[in-house]
Amino acid sequence: MATYGNFPGVQVETAGGGITSVGVGAEEKLVLFGRADLSGQNSASANDPQQIAARFEADRLFGSDSPLASAMRSALTNGANIDFLYGVAPEMSGAGSDIDPSQDTPTESDSAASTGTLSDAPIVEDSDFYAVYDSTDATEATVELVYEETPTAPADADTVAINPLNGKWAADSSSDYDFFYNYLDWGAAFDAADSVVGEGETGIYVPLTDAESVASTLATKIDSLRDEYQLVLGLSGAQPNATGTEYAEFAPATYTDNIDDDYMFLAAPARLTDGSYILGALAGVFAGNGIDNPAYNDVVDAGDADLVQKLTRSDAVDMRLENTIPLRQAASIRIKGNLSTSTETDWERDFWRRRIVDRAILIAQQVGEDTIGLINDEETREAAERTIEVQLQSLANDRLIRDNDGTAQNFFVDVYPESSNTNEVNIDFGITPYGIVKRVDVSLTINT
Repeated sequence: MATYGNFPGVQVETAGGGITSVGVGAEEKLVLFGRADLSGQNSASANDPQQIAARFEADRLFGSDSPLASAMRSALTNGANIDFLYGVAPEMSGAGSDIDPSQDTPTESDSAASTGTLSDAPIVEDSDFYAVYDSTDATEATVELVYEETPTAPADADTVAINPLNGKWAADSSSDYDFFYNYLDWGAAFDAADSVVGEGETGIYVPLTDAESVASTLATKIDSLRDEYQLVLGLSGAQPNATGTEYAEFAPATYTDNIDDDYMFLAAPARLTDGSYILGALAGVFAGNGIDNPAYNDVVDAGDADLVQKLTRSDAVDMRLENTIPLRQAASIRIKGNLSTSTETDWERDFWRRRIVDRAILIAQQVGEDTIGLINDEETREAAERTIEVQLQSLANDRLIRDNDGTAQNFFVDVYPESSNTNEVNIDFGITPYGIVKRVDVSLTINT
């Protein structure tokens, strides 16, 4: 069960079987967070949400072809509304670029060690922004990026294997190591966007990463926003758990994650062969389409790039069972799932139903706010009940929830006084969203 709002005011609780206690927009505000080059003239500042009036402005604000600028353009290509699109560049700290390990100050060091964990993972996965120096031997070590949960010691001498997403590392031998790397302050960037999605609005936050720690930080932020009726959803990449020939990949049969949240969605694989993430493009599909589009089996335009890994049907099933959104590529890249990371089972938390339920929450909040300050009599309560019924009927007419049909009561509204408090009104209402077609079984009869 999730609760929104605090007293005094309007409090809404959601539970399986309906929404209890009690402007519906078609699109979402979309906020992309990612690495940028802020060194140019008239560029944006770190942790400063920016809108763009045209595609080229993304390059001016965030650096030509930077990950954030490219993602914003991809979001627009895939349907995001430019009036609702924001970009936020997290502040980057650490060793800087053009690293000289023999002279520069390391980000951190480890003594007499062959394994460890970097303090500020995930690190920036750009070879210009990381290096490892063996200060005992006064030599620069070779760095291998790997994506298994716990790296194994490399076979080659003078080599350090680092998982850039969780920061775990293993060297070929024990020594004193200086680590030079850069990292983004994702939490501060999320905080900086607090005013973008206002009270009574919906939106999607998308960090351009597949680090689970960032998804966890985002989930905490979203939970706090939603308590203030800033109904944000989160979309991030699922964290790879295997190292491919060239790229981070998934071993779907053994994949698991620790994200369990109604409002978080993880996509896999999120990486493209050009080194970028597909998350900007995917976010454009999710945020830019009307609420009547479930965004299931939709095509994602990633330009000329391919997914780093072609999931098979059985791979996609394994990933869906872990509450991720598998992306599959044949002639095109398609969305083959839309479940949130929640493990709750009272109702299916897919993206389609989540958006509809959020609209219902806002109906409850708006009617509740309009009722506060009125005389607590039958006339006031009947007016509130009629308003909600009209809104729900509108959702039913748009085929977003099931309509009442004869004896089948698919939505209901009851407004009544609280027996123990003459200053309180209770609004109970329930809805039944439609499902969407996710499977088709075909029977073929021969010699009919």
